[in-house]
Amino acid sequence: MFIHAATILLAAFLLFLVQPLIGRFILPAWGGTPAVWTVALLFFQAALFAGYAYAHGLMRLPKRVQAIVQSLLLLAGLAFLPVIPGAIATDGSPTQSILLLLAGVIGVPFVALAATAPLMQAWLGERPGVYRLYALSNVGSILALLAYPFALEPWVGRETQAWAWSAGYCLFALAGLAACGLRFKTAAPAAAAATQPEPVSIGTGALWVMLPACGVWMLMAVTSRMSTDIAPVPFVWVLPLVLYLLSFVVAFHGSRWYQRKWMIPALILALVLFSAGASGTLMLSLAPSLALLALGLLLACLTLHGELYRLRPGHSRLTAYYLSISGGGVLGGVLVGVCAPLVFNRHFEFEIGQWLSLLTVLAALALDPSSKLRRFRPWWAWAAIGLGLLLWLDVLATNLTRAKRDEIAIRRSFFGVTRVKESEATRTLVHGHTNHGTQFTDERRNVPTTYFGRASGVGRVLGAEGPARHVGVVGLGAGTLAVYGRSGDEFTFYELDPEVHALAAAHFTYLSDSPAEVTVKIGDGRLLLAGESVIFDVLVLDAFSSSAVPVHLLTLEAFEIYASRSQPGGLIVVNVTNRHIDLQPVVTAAARHLGLQWARVAEPGDTLDGTLDSEWIIMGADIAAHGFRPVVDTSTASPWTDDFSNLLRALK
Repeated sequence: MFIHAATILLAAFLLFLVQPLIGRFILPAWGGTPAVWTVALLFFQAALFAGYAYAHGLMRLPKRVQAIVQSLLLLAGLAFLPVIPGAIATDGSPTQSILLLLAGVIGVPFVALAATAPLMQAWLGERPGVYRLYALSNVGSILALLAYPFALEPWVGRETQAWAWSAGYCLFALAGLAACGLRFKTAAPAAAAATQPEPVSIGTGALWVMLPACGVWMLMAVTSRMSTDIAPVPFVWVLPLVLYLLSFVVAFHGSRWYQRKWMIPALILALVLFSAGASGTLMLSLAPSLALLALGLLLACLTLHGELYRLRPGHSRLTAYYLSISGGGVLGGVLVGVCAPLVFNRHFEFEIGQWLSLLTVLAALALDPSSKLRRFRPWWAWAAIGLGLLLWLDVLATNLTRAKRDEIAIRRSFFGVTRVKESEATRTLVHGHTNHGTQFTDERRNVPTTYFGRASGVGRVLGAEGPARHVGVVGLGAGTLAVYGRSGDEFTFYELDPEVHALAAAHFTYLSDSPAEVTVKIGDGRLLLAGESVIFDVLVLDAFSSSAVPVHLLTLEAFEIYASRSQPGGLIVVNVTNRHIDLQPVVTAAARHLGLQWARVAEPGDTLDGTLDSEWIIMGADIAAHGFRPVVDTSTASPWTDDFSNLLRALK
């Protein structure tokens, strides 16, 4: 029991430690968008299902054959070490590219780790408390997720992390081989008579799939909301995943930990918390909004997984039960990660997931012989439930109508949902919850607004008189900065999302009205700049005002690229305006390391001219020549690098 339990614990620890680790490697290749983690979660669910399916199939073989095959799989995983991706190809569909990349880098070791918990539990047979080992595996997963953002990411570079994880896999392989040796040694010469598995009804089998599917659905939907509001980085991914796993620990520790009389009302409370946490009308600050979403996710998953535990079978169906759970996880992941972006033009999966969760729990109550609501009786209780569902549907419809108010266009892509809203005399481009540009629709249409007013840092740089210049801008938005273009100027915009360009060109006139020669290039700004030889007089970085900050554009390696694409006397102008993250120390540390001067320009907004509070950093070899007083920088903070960054410390 000790060897099996230790192997399960270590496998679970490594299984969930590698997820944020590998996410850090692949995130920059697709512009740091939150959707990368959504697709990664889909892969992890699919690989988990593959591991459970392998364990289920392996149990049909003779015991000694099981030990030999499992030993070979453990050894095969060693061939994939260290888990460091090589050259990353981003051609074609991002979803397909990410799935193939992860399969090639971590696929076999991940399957070997995933198969450990169900396989070891099945090998232990009918021993008391065998289901508690599933709770133990989730404890190991939680420890890994907590260790990553607090003990590893702030102190250790990603390549060192990968080598350390690879060493951990070697230790796991030794423990697994020891368990396989016990299996081989204790195997009986002749196979025992097969035990007829207990029958499982169609309804119960369906709930084995639907309950975990709803749990994964809500995990991915809530994670997407959270990472969109802060940044798609590991410590933001960890919180919802920890809560999701914690619900398994509590539910599978024993039936006394899950009481319907408390948890069904708690599920209703969770739905209220989701609405409050995701509401844009309440104007909650970051911490309360995240806390409400987190608590709602925990209550919802605890209810779903508590009902799942109540439906657990005997030992004869153990691997089939776990296979159904992982299959449900894949189903939820596919629906959210693949189908939803194709079907919906906005993030409807958050609200739909709540509906499905509640309906699935109600189905469990209707099928359970011990439930007071079995077989949809008494009728008056179900009538009240139906009325409540209709009222809730009305609230959701009202919120949707309010969200669509003044909306004249909407586009959804892999990189998010972008909308154009029109009100009296203005038109605004909104990505998620962030304003990416506003234009007056009257005679003031060529007045720079939002963060780009003439008194702002970028306004002072681009509004200065002088010869024709070549200006590069990372981040298009509505194209507001094209206002500063003069005849003879060249403006080159780098935009990650093609849908943003489509909306900017169709609904705003900044680009078409500009006297300058304007070019828009689609792709990640850092990658495009690295592949070009063009030199700019002014390079503007405007990709950080949204809540989802692309960290890879803020590293020292990125600023080295920016500096190499700037004239010796040119300027790099960085928009560090952000509600939640203090980016000034990160940017100025890079400037100091590169030997560049810098100045900070903060300007309050003015509703009369449509400007917002803005904060810009002006960098260059001699910024005094452009009218800016350099700051005497005595800080010793280190810049972020591709190998090491710490967004947690940058939170305001």
